[in-house]
Amino acid sequence: MGHRSHQFPPALPHSRGRSSGALVALVLLRAALMAGSLPGGVGRADDLPPPPPTTAASVTAAASVTSATTATTTATTTATTTATTTATFKGTETCVRCHRSEQGEWTGPATTLHWREDAHSRAHLALAPTNERTAAIERVLGIEARRTRACIACHSHAPAEPAVTAETPLLHAGISCETCHGAASAYLEPHAAKEWRFLPTEEKSAFGMHDLRSPAVKAANCAACHVGDIGSGRLVTHGMYAAGHPPLRPFEVESFSTALGPHWRRIEAKPETIRAEAAAAGYRTETAGPIDRSLIEGLGVLRQSVRLATDLAAVAEGETPQVSWPELSLHDCRACHHELVLPSERQALGYRRHVPGRPTLPRWPLGLAGAALRSTPEKPPVDDLLAPLLAEFDAVPFGTPRRVVVAAVGPLTGIDAAIARLAPGRAPGDVAGDRAAIEALAAAGATADDVDAARIVAAALLPALATSPAWGADERRAACDRIAAILGFDPAGMPPGSHRPAPTAAPDIRAVRAAFILPAPTSAR
Repeated sequence: MGHRSHQFPPALPHSRGRSSGALVALVLLRAALMAGSLPGGVGRADDLPPPPPTTAASVTAAASVTSATTATTTATTTATTTATTTATFKGTETCVRCHRSEQGEWTGPATTLHWREDAHSRAHLALAPTNERTAAIERVLGIEARRTRACIACHSHAPAEPAVTAETPLLHAGISCETCHGAASAYLEPHAAKEWRFLPTEEKSAFGMHDLRSPAVKAANCAACHVGDIGSGRLVTHGMYAAGHPPLRPFEVESFSTALGPHWRRIEAKPETIRAEAAAAGYRTETAGPIDRSLIEGLGVLRQSVRLATDLAAVAEGETPQVSWPELSLHDCRACHHELVLPSERQALGYRRHVPGRPTLPRWPLGLAGAALRSTPEKPPVDDLLAPLLAEFDAVPFGTPRRVVVAAVGPLTGIDAAIARLAPGRAPGDVAGDRAAIEALAAAGATADDVDAARIVAAALLPALATSPAWGADERRAACDRIAAILGFDPAGMPPGSHRPAPTAAPDIRAVRAAFILPAPTSAR
């Protein structure tokens, strides 16, 4: 699809009057929120409501999950499946009118200039009938991808959003600003006010904005498509895979964002005046450093994997099931798709305490999430945390929907608690804390039983290890080169699959484990 027009939307002036109007809107909305007249959690207007619990057990489970959710993960939930009819979409052209021009020290045209190069903005092209893979899938499933909600949900903006009238170098019809940031009707004016910048995530979420500067919210937002989300109709089914849909690749949020090219600046990259204002306002949303963001986001991705299974089970348990159970795409693909050879590496490595031959949840999120859990004071092993849920998949192939819903309460509560522990971040220059996180990641890689899980761990580990003063320069370089080489990372440290296909031949998992073994830190010798 070529660019049909080069006409840009007119830029809106950045004037004092407009800023004042935005501030008035912000004050009024905050007052409404405090008075209880504005619905909390304004989300995507086209989202489906979360699956309704229909049994006593599932009602109890849903209530337990809700009551256990912390402030951090309340915002996370808002970013994925909260339903509302009050928020409306304003359209990408509205956003670009400001974000294509300089808006003081806080933001500038780089936002739009970088986004136009991002693959997400052109994701709709995959649905074009001229795409050979799409045409094949359409023939098998008897659908037209451009008009099928399950396809549109991840490849384009919401149907309720005003359409892009003409694609230009700055405007594409794929994933839009509001797809990720939330329907803008409530926050459009307030977010132009200076005071908006330093509001906590919960308040921004109440206005409908998905505060993607929060690692927990960002992980939920990304995982809604890249893992799946029942509430917003985002699910790649086993039938879609069988028809030819590419597998959803394992991903680590921070490294994939870097590979795609950020269209934002973090607070530490903004001018000194902005950083000083943030400190004076007590702004803490971006206090987590890169390694902590990776850990929090790893937990968020695991959480979405658990929620996907739980929400689908709740729908399947309903009086009028809208889905079939089991849905094989929820499970580890390699539980079934593997070579039947002897001797078997699978048998030699073991089954993580699972019943052999019983499909369980995907394993690739477990390494990074496990390192994150080891970075909390409680240090729960990831297998122990997930044990109640995984036991249901062991007891009966694919689990029983009602029991899956109930069994997920403990794991979700534990993941929420770990996110809340890590969310405040650590003080800059915490060398000991960084070293502990690096050692937790290295330990996760050294015990991985899945190459994809090791790659995700490495994506978080390598940037931190490469600059850590806890090891000598030569030791750091040797360790990073060793891990990158065996996992097929490129020289920039990006994992395969972040912007190109992964190698077809998987390395030997024992060699992968050995590559993660680090020498003792210099201070411990």
